[in-house]
Amino acid sequence: MIQLIRSRVLTGLVAHEVVVECNVGAGLPRTTIVGLAESAVRESRDRVAAAIQNSGFYYPDGAITINLAPGTLAKSSSALDLPIALSVLAATRQVNTKALDAYEWLGELALSGSVRPVVGALACAQAAALAQRIPILPDDAGSELGWFHNGEVGIVASLLEAATVLNEGCYRTSTCTAPSLGTTRSIYSDIVGQLPAKQALQVAAAGGHHFLMVGPPGGGKTMLARALAELLPPLTHAQQTEVAIIYSCSGLPCPRGRPFREPHHSASSPALLGGGRIPQPGDAVLAHHGVLFLDELPHFKPSVLDHLREPLEAGKTMISRANYKVHYPCSFQLVAAMNPSPAGRTCKESACRCAPGQVRRYQARISGPMVDRIDLQVMVPEVPQALLTQAREAPANIQSLKQTIERAYSSQIRRQGNCNARLDAGTIHTEIRNTRIGPSLKRTLEKKVQSARSLHKVWKVARTIADLDDARHIGEPHVIKALSFRTINWEDGLEVGLR
Repeated sequence: MIQLIRSRVLTGLVAHEVVVECNVGAGLPRTTIVGLAESAVRESRDRVAAAIQNSGFYYPDGAITINLAPGTLAKSSSALDLPIALSVLAATRQVNTKALDAYEWLGELALSGSVRPVVGALACAQAAALAQRIPILPDDAGSELGWFHNGEVGIVASLLEAATVLNEGCYRTSTCTAPSLGTTRSIYSDIVGQLPAKQALQVAAAGGHHFLMVGPPGGGKTMLARALAELLPPLTHAQQTEVAIIYSCSGLPCPRGRPFREPHHSASSPALLGGGRIPQPGDAVLAHHGVLFLDELPHFKPSVLDHLREPLEAGKTMISRANYKVHYPCSFQLVAAMNPSPAGRTCKESACRCAPGQVRRYQARISGPMVDRIDLQVMVPEVPQALLTQAREAPANIQSLKQTIERAYSSQIRRQGNCNARLDAGTIHTEIRNTRIGPSLKRTLEKKVQSARSLHKVWKVARTIADLDDARHIGEPHVIKALSFRTINWEDGLEVGLR
């Protein structure tokens, strides 16, 4: 008699339900798996047969047909080993079949019958809970199950224990808890000098703004980027769960706090955004609710950088191929760093050995639309040696700064439900109408801001600066300060200054 065993397979971050059916009929001994099964699933025939026999059960003779429904969904995960084995046992009446519909099963089988961990356990557990079933997962599912709070999750260590769950109706529950954040040494306290860059960093942390640093090597650009993840407000429980699901589907350990991803400049578009024959999240997706740091920005392929335009604006991306279409969330903060020229210096300095044409070609690797999408653009000069012996920032000052940033961020969430970097055009236009600025500042804005998108960026940053000052409305000083964070002259050797 055919019995139904329920499981899940991943497409991107979505755990689709799969129903496993087994029929044992007369004929020569063979096992056939149908239902758009790829090689990893077809290979389970031998693993399942060995696991059943080594667990003390018998593997039936005859023609065995295993169907994975729906037949239109591609299945490429070895996590179907356990439900396939249970379907064989259920079809041959070796286990109790009364409570099959109450559970969903997931796990890869070893030849000995033990159950191995699988990718995407948390996403599958969440989907099973929404379907009002109890997920039964491998014993070694890991700390990711600490983020599961939608009910009980059962764990099994072997096929024999899984059969016991069906026969006796009892199972072990997971005792995993979400890892604590702990304490780490402050990176921000090690940054000396660079006051304008540190101010821009605070604004970026408070409003969720993208941040570009331009300066010679050794100025502290990498330290500033790493410090941003430290200053960001803590993740909410819902945000941390989203991050945990992404890392679970990627087979990576979930970070404790805000993610920080630093891809190499040789990364391809699939490596950055996601893709592959079996879709996998890229670094931009893994940086969801965190920081994506692109060091040596001009060394990235221009085509790769241009693929970041949509995620920067929309906070999501779609990977479309012939056989699948996958949506990924990627609401990250971009932090980019670059030298002003191939030699590492500004072209106005005598130390620069680059010809003007070399500098222009170097800067042209970053398209104008890409630059337009970056809210804060600041120069990071070399740090004088005298400052290197300067006293570090006191921990109390850093804690006070974090509290100020959290207060500003919380006021944005209360006011509009999102950070200022995600403000819509209608809200920005309202802020512009409610702000009185002098004719001199109007002329400066008209001269220095080249597009509507850049203008919107200035006002978003001004709104964040006002929130840091605990001001109800944007004032002219806030606009001037915001404009000072977009004064890089891309046409003249990346020099700074309002001209």
